[in-house]
Amino acid sequence: MGTGTNGGLRVALVGATGAVGSQLLELMDERAFPHSELKLFSSEEHGGDSIEAGEQTRPVGFLSDPAELSDSDLVFLAVQRPAAEAILGAAAGPIIVDLSAVSLPPAGTPFVAPGFTAREEVKELSRFKLFHTPHPAALALATIINALGDVPFCAATVMLPASSTGHGSISHLVAQSADLLNGKLDLQADERQAAFNMVPFPGAPELEKALVAQVTRLIGIAPQLVLQSIQVPVLHGAAITMGLPNASGSDAWAAALRAAPGVLLVENEEAPSVVDAIGQEALLLTYSPGTAGSSLWCVFDNARRAALAALWIAECLVPGAAEKLN
Repeated sequence: MGTGTNGGLRVALVGATGAVGSQLLELMDERAFPHSELKLFSSEEHGGDSIEAGEQTRPVGFLSDPAELSDSDLVFLAVQRPAAEAILGAAAGPIIVDLSAVSLPPAGTPFVAPGFTAREEVKELSRFKLFHTPHPAALALATIINALGDVPFCAATVMLPASSTGHGSISHLVAQSADLLNGKLDLQADERQAAFNMVPFPGAPELEKALVAQVTRLIGIAPQLVLQSIQVPVLHGAAITMGLPNASGSDAWAAALRAAPGVLLVENEEAPSVVDAIGQEALLLTYSPGTAGSSLWCVFDNARRAALAALWIAECLVPGAAEKLN
């Protein structure tokens, strides 16, 4: 991997003003990720803005041509899938970390995550010049299922916020909520109410299929997983409910979750809310065994965990970078 004039990486972040991009920028500052140059790009409407990060104000440009990324060593794509595909098909030269994560990358394409891929393997896979990261919900499900071991069957509901579909969805939810509270909401004939409503996630069948496929690729076996995805009227933070029948070894599940990396098992106190998870790096989890089976409640900061997975890849590639993420 090439480096800039002072020995650090030349880094570009596309989607810097979005939910995941802003988290990634914040984490890079917190962890003092080494770079000699950091270029920030966003969508056209945000081009020309600036971002306050740490003690610096950084300009944000509009990426008009993927060729503008060619002089970078490392590029983070923190944008929705259509925008990511356009860049992936045209950018050449840098190592790209794709965070769009709504489908399963083709076989043979590096698909990595902390807790499931060795750091040495990440270094070896850098020859492909491309890394894909899992959807944060898929990584959460894989982490839990992997901790539990041989799970015969699992039914799960994934509840995703506005931030999971981009900055525009956040603004749309805020505007709709204000209009509804003021008695001014006027929906178009084909428009679905997002404010104060819960509905199946847009494109739910495709997303659910992709999440199960990503979990399978992460844990190495196909789980008996029935999945449903729901869009909930919150801005940030996600939740998962899981139901599992009792099985051989289920009496050890609590201890397994307690010991799992990246999991904080909340016991003997009130179950955490989605708001409690904002800013947290771990999955916050409660486990409730019963005579008919067990239930789990999991909340997590979807944007922060997506950013963490991407930065972990970068840290694996840089000698002397911060310690391994949980």
